[in-house]
Amino acid sequence: MLCQPPCNVLPSVNRLTSSISLIPFFDDMMNNLLLVLSLSGFALGIMACGILLFSNKSNKHANRLLATALICLVATMLATFLFAWNIDFYAYIFRFSSPLLYLLFPATYLYIRSVIRDETRLNRRDILHFLLPVLYFIEILPYYFTGYEYRRSLVKELVNQPRKLIDLSEGVLPAYYHTTLLIVQAILYMFLVVRILQNGSRVKEGNLFIRQTSTFKWIKAFAFLIGINSLPMLFFLLGNSSFFYFGMQFVLIVLALSFLVINLYLFFQPEILYGIPQKTMTLPTAEQVVVSNMIGTSTEEENTIEEAISLQEDSMGKYDFSNLKHYKPLLESYMNSERPFLKQGYTINHLSRETGIPQHHLSALINRIYKMRFNEYLNRIRISYISENFKNPAWEKLTIEGIAKQAGFTSRTTFFNSIKKTTGLSPSEFMEQTKMANPKMN
Repeated sequence: MLCQPPCNVLPSVNRLTSSISLIPFFDDMMNNLLLVLSLSGFALGIMACGILLFSNKSNKHANRLLATALICLVATMLATFLFAWNIDFYAYIFRFSSPLLYLLFPATYLYIRSVIRDETRLNRRDILHFLLPVLYFIEILPYYFTGYEYRRSLVKELVNQPRKLIDLSEGVLPAYYHTTLLIVQAILYMFLVVRILQNGSRVKEGNLFIRQTSTFKWIKAFAFLIGINSLPMLFFLLGNSSFFYFGMQFVLIVLALSFLVINLYLFFQPEILYGIPQKTMTLPTAEQVVVSNMIGTSTEEENTIEEAISLQEDSMGKYDFSNLKHYKPLLESYMNSERPFLKQGYTINHLSRETGIPQHHLSALINRIYKMRFNEYLNRIRISYISENFKNPAWEKLTIEGIAKQAGFTSRTTFFNSIKKTTGLSPSEFMEQTKMANPKMN
């Protein structure tokens, strides 16, 4: 007679057997979902990149940066789809898109910065943002020359032992270092994104960018969804073996879903996909081009800007610059509280970055509202600062040149010329008049 198990054991055994039998079902369901999401994201991403690069002719700089970020995700979606569909096909492109992971977050930051600051080109220092992707590409370059059979065997091994995905090291850096470096990079760039969004939000609170409300919402949503894409790297580094077997698929689904949302957002906001509306007033396009192309940091370039604007006014007539007045309280508040004019070599580019006011708007503001060039505007504030603070005890032992440097002037000649132009007095007359207004210095 066969021994019968206790009655209370049978329900537990049945539940366990039922749970085990459901695992393949849920696994197939998640795999099919991953296939649909990744393929949809890949297709929509390709379409969005094509529109940004070839159909949209406005604001090409921001469009290129956004397309770069999307291309990084498109490559990831292609790899995800092939991995879930057919390992043999996935082996063909295995790790070929890896350098793009280093490019995703710099491209996202530069894109958001270009929209917030209304930039039309990269700065020279921006080349540093592309240093890591290039170095990683050079490091992994020998792997690209390996044969298909080697990559296929490597992929087959990863299927059985997914944890080895972060242990791979064909370059100089040892295992785990690349994943750690990617996480650190993602955190740093997301911090920069949050900061620049805060600055943009501060500028917008003064009803300066009412027309930009939908664009600003898009940028915040885009930053949030890109931030979600950094989570898989963190899980890959911290996850244990059980995570790689059961959790990696879920993380890839979240990644694919976030990218699909990005694409759907773009296609449901055609004004963003087909052209980010610039933060401009009712200026003609020709003037925007002339001013933005000729913005510089030197006195000669400032003079050229003023001449270009005057020529535009003479040839095109008067335009409505009333919106410029909205910038005035922000500019004056910043100059009074932060006193950036005390810095030697301070330029309009610095002021634009710190206030969030686009350079060509800032130049137009100073030219139209204050009726002067940027350097003249800055030097007038410096002269006023000296007059108001001449009794400063710390200045008692300073020469005229020393006081000038304290106020931000770079040379004696510039200081004296500014005094003559601002007050109509010679330097000695100005100093004497200032002493009389501050008797404690006599």
